[in-house]
Amino acid sequence: MYGEKKYAEVVILEYNFNKVFHYCIPQNFRDQISIGTRVLIPFRGKVTTGCIVGFLQESDIKSLKNISQLVDKNPLLTPDLVKLTQWISNYYICSWGKTLNYIIPKTRGKWLTNSEKIEIPPLEPRLSKDYNFSNNEIIFLKAEKKSLLKNIEKFIKNKKFQALLLRSDDFTERVEIYLRCIQAALERGRQAIILAPTESHLSELAELLEKKFKGNMVVFDEKIDQKAKYLQWIKIKNSQVDIALGMRSTVFVPFNKLGLIIVDREHSSLYKEERIPRYNAREVALKRAELENIPLILSSETPSLESYWNVLKNNFLKVDFINTGERKENLLQNKIIDMTKEKSKKKIISYELQQSILRSLKRKKQIVLFLNKRGFSSFVICNQCGHIPKCTDCNSPLSYHMNVRKRAQLVCHNCGKKVEVIDICGKCGSKDVRPLGVGTQRLESEIKKMFSRAKIKRLDRDSLVKNNDYKQILEDFKRGDIDILIGTQMVIKGVDFNNVDLMGIISADTLLNLPDYRSGEKTFQLLSEVISSFREISSPKEVIIQTFNPDHHCIIALREQDYNYFYQKEVELRKELNYPPFTNIIRMELRGEEKETVKKRAEHLIDYLNSIHKVKEAPEFKLLGAENMVLRKSKNHFQVQFIIKVKDLEKFNQAFKEGYDKMLLSHFDQENRLIIDVDPVKML
Repeated sequence: MYGEKKYAEVVILEYNFNKVFHYCIPQNFRDQISIGTRVLIPFRGKVTTGCIVGFLQESDIKSLKNISQLVDKNPLLTPDLVKLTQWISNYYICSWGKTLNYIIPKTRGKWLTNSEKIEIPPLEPRLSKDYNFSNNEIIFLKAEKKSLLKNIEKFIKNKKFQALLLRSDDFTERVEIYLRCIQAALERGRQAIILAPTESHLSELAELLEKKFKGNMVVFDEKIDQKAKYLQWIKIKNSQVDIALGMRSTVFVPFNKLGLIIVDREHSSLYKEERIPRYNAREVALKRAELENIPLILSSETPSLESYWNVLKNNFLKVDFINTGERKENLLQNKIIDMTKEKSKKKIISYELQQSILRSLKRKKQIVLFLNKRGFSSFVICNQCGHIPKCTDCNSPLSYHMNVRKRAQLVCHNCGKKVEVIDICGKCGSKDVRPLGVGTQRLESEIKKMFSRAKIKRLDRDSLVKNNDYKQILEDFKRGDIDILIGTQMVIKGVDFNNVDLMGIISADTLLNLPDYRSGEKTFQLLSEVISSFREISSPKEVIIQTFNPDHHCIIALREQDYNYFYQKEVELRKELNYPPFTNIIRMELRGEEKETVKKRAEHLIDYLNSIHKVKEAPEFKLLGAENMVLRKSKNHFQVQFIIKVKDLEKFNQAFKEGYDKMLLSHFDQENRLIIDVDPVKML
């Protein structure tokens, strides 16, 4: 019996090693020790913390040291979670120890080292009877919903992995389906995880789910401190609750009878963690569901291209609930304005949008103008030599802003540096300097000139001076004290659209012009969300989209509200250019304070990557950025970026990690960092 637990495989948590160490298990620990248990171990003359990831009956290593002490009587991680962390380490090219450290709740003080001694506040009684839905409710479910629920129940009952892509433009309908699927899991003694991308989406879901499942769920929101998070983690580990709701890291909670995972708004780029281990919670949820043989629901109005592709490849089941199409077609009118045909090149507002605003004002209706670019203009340019002032710290173009005193200033959106506007070109001395492009401040200025009698307000980060400004603007708009509201993405969060009959999208090209292969997808998703703000349509509404690219498939799809047309065209484009999902992308970035040192480190990395080509088992890959290397300055440091395109990511990662530790120790440190981002959502 003890032979199975004679030796332990341990990952050290306090060092960045891609290595598993072997230790002897003392006789008195063998009944208590489990996979996922933290232990104290001797290492390099010190006592450090490790995590048990496996057991061995034999070890080839001689003179093994003993485990000194158990930190946890009951393991903080389940065996399936430990397997998941190993997959994350391999897929996202980071050490197993860093991954485990990220997942295990941060521990401070003695009260955290002995979880079994902590007094956990008693929970409210589980209201299992209140979960039940009446027979009438089940009878009136539409056929598609009945089919979906039957499938979910079958997958939970049979412990079968299956990803389902749920597409619906009605949030209330999506939540109704979540409730019923969670109930199906609970009735079979299983547990559920629900993920939301932002704090506002989390609050919205929590309010609705707690009405049904209060007393049997925990919510991991941004307000929770480390101690409270740890206590909730222990509640889950002790099977005191069956539902966990939260953002990215909630995907790791240690349920031992997990039956269902739901990822709401699965397309959101905020599911990507920008810190090590730089995972995407959607992909991790997919892998966890596969490891634990359970169903996964990915839900969105505008699903990610990856999910759409998985449907085409028959990896995901697809369920569509777009029930309001006919009603919207009659009452919601989308118009595309080709700004290349406007007589004045400098004109911000087209003639047709101007006339529509006038008509809405006469009808005593409100107008929302959306522009996802704050500031007065994009940048300042010299008409003589073309010089654009850039940030001395970041080398990024400075944006033209008006401060609260209506004085012009140049602001770096990268690091926040502010400088005064100089009317003379810093390069050639010309006085022919002018702002170029348009931001929300300039839009506000132009609208006030056009509609001087209208009550106009701007809602963006720059307009919020006091803590309650955001709430005040929303209340003023709801009361009708604002006729025209101008804003960035903030206007689609919390704004009451009941009295709005016109929305103007000033520049649909803001995101399309970014140097990112996902620019079309991001534009379609963002503007679809803006347009869908008119969810409850009881009277005619009008959306006017101004663009310089009216023939772009993204713009056409927005006008027609045709999801399939956009994704079919986008898939064709990605295939032609060999971008995901037809290949994997790895972004490698080097940062350091000294330009020449960064350049030398970059050359070492290029040499190392080129050496992988010689490895027999290594797959083919393409390295971009190595020739004509570009170093740029950002926030007082220099950085250089490389992009790797590879089809067989697993084989590449395996070959890359062979000499990774040695290369990392030889050429990189805290001052000269190497950042590796697999499947990046930001390309710059």
